[in-house]
Amino acid sequence: MNYINTNKPNVLLQKTLKKKIHFSGVGVHNGRAVSMYIMPAESDTGIVFERIDLGYNNIIKAAIDNVFESKLCTKIKNSSGACVATIEHLMAAFSALGIDNAIVKINSSELPALDGSSNEYVKKLISSGIKALDKRKKVLRVLKKVEVKNGNRFISITPSNSLSINTSINYPNTIIGYSQYSYTHTQENFINDLSKARTYTLHEDIEKMRTAGLAIGGSLNNAIVVDKYKILNPEGLRLEKEFVKHKTLDCIGDFYLLGMQLVGNVKCFAPGHNLNQQLIKEILKNKDNYIIEDIVPENNREKFFDLIDDNNSEANFTCVA
Repeated sequence: MNYINTNKPNVLLQKTLKKKIHFSGVGVHNGRAVSMYIMPAESDTGIVFERIDLGYNNIIKAAIDNVFESKLCTKIKNSSGACVATIEHLMAAFSALGIDNAIVKINSSELPALDGSSNEYVKKLISSGIKALDKRKKVLRVLKKVEVKNGNRFISITPSNSLSINTSINYPNTIIGYSQYSYTHTQENFINDLSKARTYTLHEDIEKMRTAGLAIGGSLNNAIVVDKYKILNPEGLRLEKEFVKHKTLDCIGDFYLLGMQLVGNVKCFAPGHNLNQQLIKEILKNKDNYIIEDIVPENNREKFFDLIDDNNSEANFTCVA
């Protein structure tokens, strides 16, 4: 089902979910069973992970400074070495639904893969209800061009009044081929166009990934598998341009490690978690690159900030499919 928020935002405040929700499954990389609860949190808490399987030093904040080993997923750790991995799909859902504050209690080092997209997170977060808190939302608005390159891969950002992402990828001699997609980040666009886009891999890479201890829990239930010009998943693709849309989804999740919405026009070729995170770090290196400001309704251009904004009342949604 697709949902559109029918509320008209009044004051743009920080948000959290109304009640706890539960997820279970296996980690796509470590293959271990995992149980996870997402709980409401107070203003200025941010997104915080709590490893309940550890006795102490088990709190890990979702922040760019805590990122490490971003190979095939986004992983964060605290100063004591406690870590949690594959947070990007949940972070993208938080970003899209305007959730600034939440506590994620988890009994393993990796989030459940679910179906390889943000879809299940979005549905349960919406069903939990979203509530406004007592402090205004902030954004980081880029003031000048910032770019990061790695060979022919690149990601750049320039000033804008919203977060827009132009993503292109190229996998020669496969069904993926060259693909390009332009996206403007709003709640409605994310739910309808991106949330169901699944992670993917090439069949030829699976053996070497598993030799490296990765993709142990991967299957056709949580990833698209491409064998040259054939998709091995019986149901095929869910979305037009699903591959490049998933890359865009990952960008959104990684950008939310800022702890607030990023505002700028992003262009990228062959983005990945490490490149996405390098861009955020490069922006933060120089205070002349950005400004952090409150969101006020008169600056809410092009409905960019029309994320769930319900002034402590139940969010209203219309089912459209």
